[in-house]
Amino acid sequence: MEHSDVNVIQTVRGVTMLKALFNQGYSKKFMDRIEFRRKEYYEKRRIQTIRENAMKMAHNWSHEYPTGTPLEYIRDDIIECWERNSKVGIYANLDKKQNIPYKIEGKHEIDYKK
Repeated sequence: MEHSDVNVIQTVRGVTMLKALFNQGYSKKFMDRIEFRRKEYYEKRRIQTIRENAMKMAHNWSHEYPTGTPLEYIRDDIIECWERNSKVGIYANLDKKQNIPYKIEGKHEIDYKK
């Protein structure tokens, strides 16, 4: 008799699990928070993977840097090189025309938009 009660409880728990899987009974705010945490987790994991791979390369390329250079510096230099080559981060718009005004002594600013 006791064994059949356990099966009923498992079935009830299974139904509860199905409700949880199909987002029944949860507020929009709660579901948005779960989505935000999921995206945050995967972004942090992506960055951590990049750092780990760069650290592996830093071990292999440490002979190219002066003796005593910290591996973290070499790692960051490698990541910066990867960003520059794939044109992401601060290197995203380097190929576009730059309109940077500058001053010549005794003259007004020159604007290249003309």
